[in-house]
Amino acid sequence: MAELQWEGNSKQMYDKLIESSPKPFRAMTQKKLTEAIVAKVGDGGTVTENAVIECTKEVTPKPFVGMALKHIEPLMTNKA
Repeated sequence: MAELQWEGNSKQMYDKLIESSPKPFRAMTQKKLTEAIVAKVGDGGTVTENAVIECTKEVTPKPFVGMALKHIEPLMTNKA
């Protein structure tokens, strides 16, 4: 896998999502989030904050999406 290019606070958001998921689910969270990001931006592509948000919504179980987004909200530079 090629190295992804992280834009803005996208890498910090990604790291925060992994870190804030429950310990038993961290490896799975990292794998699913990484796969979704690579599928969206391509291998070696540029990861935007919006891409991280969209992928979070795709891979996070529905009951936990709000909580996941709340964890990364302070890192969002483009609050929509």
